[in-house]
Amino acid sequence: MKTSLKMQLLKAKKEGYALAAFNFDNLEMMKAIIEAAEEENSPVVLMVTESAAKYMGLDYVFALTLTAVNNAKVPIVLHWDHGFDISLIKKAIDHGFSSVMLDSSLKPFDENIKETLEVVNYAKNKGVEVESEIGHVGGKEDDRNSKANGYTNVNQAIEFNNLTKIDALAIAIGTSHGLFKGEVKLQFDLLKEIAAKIKTPLVLHGSSQVPLKDLQQAIKLGITKINIGTDLKIACSNALRQWFNENPNDFDARKYGRFAIEAIKKEAIKKIRAFGSSNKV
Repeated sequence: MKTSLKMQLLKAKKEGYALAAFNFDNLEMMKAIIEAAEEENSPVVLMVTESAAKYMGLDYVFALTLTAVNNAKVPIVLHWDHGFDISLIKKAIDHGFSSVMLDSSLKPFDENIKETLEVVNYAKNKGVEVESEIGHVGGKEDDRNSKANGYTNVNQAIEFNNLTKIDALAIAIGTSHGLFKGEVKLQFDLLKEIAAKIKTPLVLHGSSQVPLKDLQQAIKLGITKINIGTDLKIACSNALRQWFNENPNDFDARKYGRFAIEAIKKEAIKKIRAFGSSNKV
């Protein structure tokens, strides 16, 4: 069943857990995420990025996700993740997404505010909620690659949040999209300060490969949504390699697809349990 991002995040904040927010790139990943949520009786955020949607085809994405979410036995937030093209964000809003994220974090502060307000004003009229980012979480996000642009500035975050009235705020405290190169060092003091001064639910992007104990500490300090993409991609690709190595003469897409679903689901369940959202429906 489709649910509200803001409602789920406020519940998570109150009860001290975080929503696992998973990116998908194909049918198998989408099915695995929903099956994991149902097995754990957990709400989740099902996310598709702009480039992943283009790869699958917008019409296919809209049809598949809405069908899957409406048939799910647990609350699912259908989320348009890392939107750069405002026209595509508006299409996602028009096609029934629960929430959307605009990523103008690399643009000048005033321009980020202006574009975020455009999305917020459009979304609110449709009953859709908005996430935006202040401070840039760099790394490889699908077909985009950028360097981290420093940590979130607390005063800018407060001003940005007050002016835009967004429903969720993504912050930069040391994570990175894609594969990490070196040790992950989350800035817990910065997170604590932001959480003390901003009541809007806080989001952590680029959280794959971050030690679970660090993510659990981030949850204790105020993070209510944690985005995971790369870890599911790794689980999928490793499963496919294993299946073809073990079945060199087989070719049934249903068999290797199911094998991949089970591996992805296992990784998703690990995250759901670590973030504390099992049996929170």
